[in-house]
Amino acid sequence: MVKLTIEQLEDMTFEGGIAIGDVTCTVVEESEWEHGHKHQSKTVIFTDGNKHYRGELGRSGSEWTDWTYDSEIYGADDLAEITEVEKREVVVTEWVAV
Repeated sequence: MVKLTIEQLEDMTFEGGIAIGDVTCTVVEESEWEHGHKHQSKTVIFTDGNKHYRGELGRSGSEWTDWTYDSEIYGADDLAEITEVEKREVVVTEWVAV
């Protein structure tokens, strides 16, 4: 399991990758920022070359003011919530209007 601080997760996302010791983590894909009033979040999928992981970034503020990122709110050295993931096809059945 890869362990990243909140700040390392942010840096990796902004730079496309990050080296931590002898491991290089590279961003595979990321979502757009999801808006929740003055808070936004983004999902990042990355790999250490062997496995894939998901992390969540967050920021508060607005487009007209400065953004305050989670590392500034919760602490840059706090560990980010990282989950090992794998890509699978998921079929969903739901009720839709006809």
